[in-house]
Amino acid sequence: MAEPTGQQLTGWDAATWRTAAGDPSLRSTVVGVCLLDSTPSWERLRARVDRLTCLVPVLRQRPIRGLFGVASPRLASDPDFDLDLHLRRMRLAGSGTWAELLDEARRLSLTDFDRDRPLWEMVLVEGVEGGRSALLLKLHHSIADGRATVLIGLSLVELGVDPNPDEPIAPPPPEATDITQQAVSLADIADNVRRAKGALERAGEIVADLARGSLRDPVSTWSSAFSTLASVGRFTAVPDGPMSPLMTGRGTTYRFAAFDLPFTELRAAAKSRDRSVNDAFVAAVGLGLERYHVRHSVVVDELRFNVPISLRGDAGDRSGQASNAVTIARFTLPVAGLTVDERMDSVHDQVERWRLEPALRWADPLAEVSWLVPVPLLAYAARASDVTTSNVPGPPTPLYVAGARIVGMYPLVATIGAAVNVTMVTYDGSAFIGVSADERAVPDIHELIADLRSGFATVIGGPVGAEDPLSAPGPADGTPKAHAVRDDLTPAG
Repeated sequence: MAEPTGQQLTGWDAATWRTAAGDPSLRSTVVGVCLLDSTPSWERLRARVDRLTCLVPVLRQRPIRGLFGVASPRLASDPDFDLDLHLRRMRLAGSGTWAELLDEARRLSLTDFDRDRPLWEMVLVEGVEGGRSALLLKLHHSIADGRATVLIGLSLVELGVDPNPDEPIAPPPPEATDITQQAVSLADIADNVRRAKGALERAGEIVADLARGSLRDPVSTWSSAFSTLASVGRFTAVPDGPMSPLMTGRGTTYRFAAFDLPFTELRAAAKSRDRSVNDAFVAAVGLGLERYHVRHSVVVDELRFNVPISLRGDAGDRSGQASNAVTIARFTLPVAGLTVDERMDSVHDQVERWRLEPALRWADPLAEVSWLVPVPLLAYAARASDVTTSNVPGPPTPLYVAGARIVGMYPLVATIGAAVNVTMVTYDGSAFIGVSADERAVPDIHELIADLRSGFATVIGGPVGAEDPLSAPGPADGTPKAHAVRDDLTPAG
């Protein structure tokens, strides 16, 4: 049975919470937009979301804090959990355009969470043009990274129009009780003592290893130690500022845009060069950003990228006890005058170099240390990045929600200090690209999207989807599908 006082946020989860709470420009929300071919049954949807909250306990957990306010919050089951405070439905007031839908997603993202309740919301948006609807899921980044968001969604969806046959019965809702601040404070103290003890034990083990290594092979031992220290220095270095002379402003609001492209063509472009899909994805983003600068008569040689590196499935895997099983690699990439091959090679080399950094396995301890760093300094470091890119693999086959088919999955992630965030989710043969842009850094997001689409068109060697996916008619069977029709965008040289 879970402890009544729940578990304390640690590592990246805690750091994400603290920075988002301490600076509005570091607002940390993830919004997933599922475009549906019709309007799902409200009763079925509500039942499935209720079931989802039993399968994914964090959706029924609220942040609780102790008396002293010096520790990260704990997540514990909410004794007053009310599904209707998190799940609602609405109808677009206008004609149901894609722009109106993105405006609703933006409002949802920029509205802060009630931090006394579970950190998520879901909205069924009806009245989308073409007889369609959309499901908006909003999560706080401290409880889910991109991959975790997809995994949560997979517990909601169905395999066809009808309910899943022989679906396992969900567990009962978790028990929840009122918890006093004194109990929370005592639990925080116990956890902090336990972590301090663990840190001392690890430090003792490191010293013992150094002592033994100094006797057996001092040169190799101390060379490795200094290499690790240098890696930690690179990992924690605070850049001077963004490298773009154009996208320098930072504010507290951002705009959303999205488009799609055929995933098979992106994958083929990467495979033909013996590179990964992520290499092709980041290369396309870099090319698009170069063209955006050229549009404004600005030459930029390099840009600073944030690229999440998953820790799932390796020796540092902490996905069993944390919602964010990633660390962030921050590096510069050349963007001016390169071929597509050179761009992919550059991305590949930088990501591989970061994967080999010894500090990568210290990601969580370093995030814990961030509690000693003032939030303004953390915000300054976050704003020094030009763009964040994230590539999240999704389900390869069509899925349904309460009788409605999902025809598009668009990831819309807060900029979190960067000028631009570009996230890709793959689903049912398409790559869905969601873009958020700080309004001070990028006042003309539609021009940015045109250049990003041009960059992807060049990388895949063919046209990509329109900026307005609702403008794409469905295939022959009449089922709306966001990537079914391309516009006249062709690869640029």
